[in-house]
Amino acid sequence: MRKLFLVLGLLLALSSAAAAQSKNRPWLRDSWEGTGYQTDSDGESTWPMTLAIKRSNSGRRTFSIEYPSLGCGGRWRLLNISGNKANFREELNHGQDACANKGLVMVERIGGQLIFLYRNQGSREITASAVLNRRLSRKQ
Repeated sequence: MRKLFLVLGLLLALSSAAAAQSKNRPWLRDSWEGTGYQTDSDGESTWPMTLAIKRSNSGRRTFSIEYPSLGCGGRWRLLNISGNKANFREELNHGQDACANKGLVMVERIGGQLIFLYRNQGSREITASAVLNRRLSRKQ
């Protein structure tokens, strides 16, 4: 029983330290890129995607998403964030005829990567996924 309390106390201390670290240095920042993979009634396909996260002077973050080969993109509106997971509503501002709009996006940080999962609006089925890596800055 004493070991159980010791292990629980250690886990609580580690989770508190991780929570404090994520508050001091947000994990959802910078630019990310990867290859999306889609399986739904239209068949299977892959496409590149880029996510750019910027912070305004007021401290507010914006999340811009682009699917260049599909000709669509827009923004993600943050719904909630907890620990290493965040949920967004995707709002396309171009290419709505080529891509589904208003879907639910779930992002989870695992190590140094982001896992992207997409559901169409009103559906519980995951129709697209990707592993995103931090985009290296390119010198001009």
